[in-house]
Amino acid sequence: MARLRIGRLGRVGVALALGVLSVVIWAAANPLAPTEAVMHVAAVGDIHDEGLSSSAAATAAEAAKADFILGLGDYQYDDGALWKYNSYFDKTWGPNVPKMYPVLAPNHDQFWQGDPLKYFNGGGARGYKSPVTLKPYTPYSFDKGTWHFIALPDTCGRTSGCSLSDITSWLQQDLETHTNRCAIAYWHQPYFTSTSTHRQEASIKPWVDLLVARHVDIVLQGHNHVYERFAPQNAAREADPNGPQAFVVGTGGRHLDRFKDMAPNSVTRDNSTFGVLQLTLRDGSYDWRFVPVAGGTYTDSGSMSCR
Repeated sequence: MARLRIGRLGRVGVALALGVLSVVIWAAANPLAPTEAVMHVAAVGDIHDEGLSSSAAATAAEAAKADFILGLGDYQYDDGALWKYNSYFDKTWGPNVPKMYPVLAPNHDQFWQGDPLKYFNGGGARGYKSPVTLKPYTPYSFDKGTWHFIALPDTCGRTSGCSLSDITSWLQQDLETHTNRCAIAYWHQPYFTSTSTHRQEASIKPWVDLLVARHVDIVLQGHNHVYERFAPQNAAREADPNGPQAFVVGTGGRHLDRFKDMAPNSVTRDNSTFGVLQLTLRDGSYDWRFVPVAGGTYTDSGSMSCR
């Protein structure tokens, strides 16, 4: 019987084949970790004048690039009537609503009632609906990736029929239930702000105390028609590495305001251009960048780790 003989080249081929096989077996036993999920988020408020608005159209186009949007209130001036939403906001910002998580604000959003509530729940001319069903004076929260998001009705402290203490209790329970390392809280009337048209909203201090205690990373606010970023601070407005980094982003398209003073821990601010805050969220860290509309020259950017 003939014996199989493997020459030098044959031995090389067998060795290579065995090597490839061993690599395949090792790879099957040691799969690569999945690529880190990165989320792109836009945040802005104080958006649409009565009438056509090229600035609101520009911020709508920029926000549309994000995976989802955090709406910071006062979407359709001056009173949030449904016919104004249908005539103006709906034509520029409406296509963004299906990926927009809004908070409703006091005067211009009818105190979480009426037409703005109807609009974001799908009752507008084109039926655009937010991913969440909004209810009067009701906070909500949600998770995306490893991040936790909390939307709060800051108008509660000055509105009959809404209990600030009930919202505070809800927030405490929400923070205890969701122990994500990274978290964002957002509302309309700013607790952290330099004075422009509006002063700080003092009634929501109990919420800020809880957010600081739980090391929430970011606070997003609107109401003043400016952009401003603060260093991490506590509810006493003292620099504190455990406090949130706060932003005011009231630059969605309504006229811009002038500053009247400078609040403690204000790092940078601008009232010269409309634009959108862009957040890039990762597992354990985030980047921020204020993106001005075409013609704007101011910007602000940076990175920070979650606590």
